[in-house]
Parts: sequence; C-alpha cells; structure tokens
Amino acid sequence: MDNRTERPLLLRLAGFLRPYFSLSSVFLRNFKKRLESSISFWYSKRRLFSALIRSSAMFRRGAYAKGMDFNMKNRKTFLVTLLVITVLITGLSACSQNNADEFTVGILSGAQIPAFELGTPGFQDRLTELMEAEGKQVNFVYQNAGGDSAMSTTIANTFAAQQVDLIFSLGTSASQQALPVATNADIPLVYGIITDPVGAGLVTEISTGSSSALPMETQIELFEELLGSELNAENRIAFLYTTDEPNSVASLERLQGVSPENTIVPFGIPANGLEHLTQHFINIAADPTIRGIYIPQDNQITGQMQMVQNLNRSQNPERRLPIVVADLPIVAGGAVASLSVDFAANGAAAADIAFDILVNGTWPQTFYSPTAASLSLYINATEAQAIGFTIPSTLTERATRTF
Repeated sequence: MDNRTERPLLLRLAGFLRPYFSLSSVFLRNFKKRLESSISFWYSKRRLFSALIRSSAMFRRGAYAKGMDFNMKNRKTFLVTLLVITVLITGLSACSQNNADEFTVGILSGAQIPAFELGTPGFQDRLTELMEAEGKQVNFVYQNAGGDSAMSTTIANTFAAQQVDLIFSLGTSASQQALPVATNADIPLVYGIITDPVGAGLVTEISTGSSSALPMETQIELFEELLGSELNAENRIAFLYTTDEPNSVASLERLQGVSPENTIVPFGIPANGLEHLTQHFINIAADPTIRGIYIPQDNQITGQMQMVQNLNRSQNPERRLPIVVADLPIVAGGAVASLSVDFAANGAAAADIAFDILVNGTWPQTFYSPTAASLSLYINATEAQAIGFTIPSTLTERATRTF
C-alpha cells in the first residue's frame, strides 16, 4: 500500500488538533512520524477514525439542534477524548513495530579539517552508546562537502530524500546550507563546532546543537600568563583572521569585548587571500608593542599552518612571536599553545541533544556552550624552543597534552 494514500488524513488529524493544544513542534514532528511509521495499522482502522471525525461533526450539529451550548469547554473535552484515543492506538501500533527502535542519522561534514574529523566520531560514539543503553539502534550516513557550499546543499537534499531521522552538520557554512532543506523536509538539524550559532541564524525551531565558542576571558588569561604581563599599550596581540569568515569576525568582536582597549590588533585577509600573510607578518614584526599572535577557528588560516609557522620563524630572532590558536589539533603544526574545546567532546554534547530529540521527544532550551572548566590546554614545547620562547612552568605543569 502507498503511504501517501493515508497521509492527507493523518495530516488533517494533526492539523485539526493543533489550534486547541499548545503542543511543541518536536511533539508534533514525533507525533506525525509515529503515525506514518505505523501506516498499515492505521489503514486497518481507517473506518474507526472516519467514524470519530464524523461523530465530531454529528455531535456539534446535534448539540446545536437541541439548543445546547457547545462552548469551548465542551469542545476541548471532546478533543481531549479524541486525542487520548489517538495516542493510545498510536502507542499500541508502535509496540508492534521495530521502526521506533531504529534511527538513521545523516552526517554532513563541511570540510576535511581536524576539528570536524574529531567531532564526527565523538558524535557517533556517544549517540551509539546512548541508543544501545536504551535497547535501540542508530545507523549513520556520512558525507563530506569538501568545503563546497553547493555540495553541502546537495548532500542535505540527499539526506532529505532518504528520509533520515536527523541531520548532524559540522561547520557554519554546511549548517546554513542544510537548514532550509531540513526545514522543508521537517527533519531536526543538530549542528556542531560552530562559533556563533545565533549570528549564523541557526537557532530555530528545527535546528539546535553544540557551539564551540570559547569563553574569551580564558584566552586573555592564557596570553597574560604566557607573556608574564597584563595586556596594555605595550603588550598587545595580533589577531590573524579571514575577513569573510563569520566565525572569525565574531571571535574578533568577542575577544576585543573582554580586552583592554586597543590591545587586540586585527590583521585580516580576504578569502583566498593567503598572499597577504607575508606583508602582515612584516608589519607585525615591525611593531614592538605586539607580543603575540592569536588565530581563531579560521579554516583558511589554520589550513595553512605550515606557511604561518615559516613566516613567523623567518622574522628577526627577536621578533619570533608565540602563536596561540583556538583549535587544539592545530597546536602541533606550529603554534605554542591552545586552551580550547575538545572537539570530540563537542560532538558528544551534540549527540546528547540528538538523543533527547529522537528518543525523548524533547528540545533543549538553548544550544550547548563550552565552559572554562571544560577546556583543554595543549602546549608545544618544541615550537617554543624553535622560536626562542620560554613557556612558564605554571602552564606546562597543568597542560593536558605537551608536544
């Protein structure tokens, strides 16, 4: 039997109830899904539901004919009764199906970068663990867009056509491309490793997830400990970023917002503008008030960390500066330190949200944000030695990992 035959009736039923009950969008999505997953049962009982709906109309007509006051209270009483019957039958039908115990999640990775490569297994392992603890099964369909926005849209459309139960997207651009597809297909979208979900327009009734936005006060404290001095007019930080990257722009604004005035000096390059880095390092080296370099979660620049390392090392020995990055996996490639998010844990936080949506039918009040206590500290002692910089022992002693 074609499921589409009965779908209009089911949608009319859900639509009939919606105006009278304050049901969350998550409940309605799960309600609709449960109805459609049990379509053969519904078909066998279609006469019962047709009779219920006809009875509703007859009851109203009879009440009016007898002069009864069919007020809102009476109407709600009838509707509550209808809803209870509906839910009971739905529950009974679900017990005879295995569909509710098995889920399919489409994973859309925006690019092939270390952060996403850590976030993906973190999400998969945690969601699998949660599902198995409840006697349920989850299947994953993984696709990588390779940094291509159009490909992200194509992948999201493929997931929609496959009728996955949920989409997990990694990265701002990929999540933005997936959102309209998820909205049209009524598929929950959970994102991960995004610096500014609000600014990216990703906090909606169908999308939520885990942010990787750092508590910026921790970054200032790290620099001040590295330099042995508070930030001021004589101790400033160069902020190296891509001007077309929303996450990087948001990070700059947030870092400047918690720093002494004019102590964070921006050095921006456009997308596909790596050739500008050479001049920036010349300018940084020429400014004696700049004592360190900070690189946010910026895919273009962190993807060329070897180039950044070489430019920093090629300067006058007195002007080889400590580089701090916002991505833990990047530290080994040429930075001195990173106090940042464990991306596997960030993926796991997104999995907790996905589990609540799929199994418990609950939607989080807000997206997950990392706290200072949840951050990890990576130190690259080898790079520090190469540029002639001494890392304070207070940092090396509490480092989560040292290279």
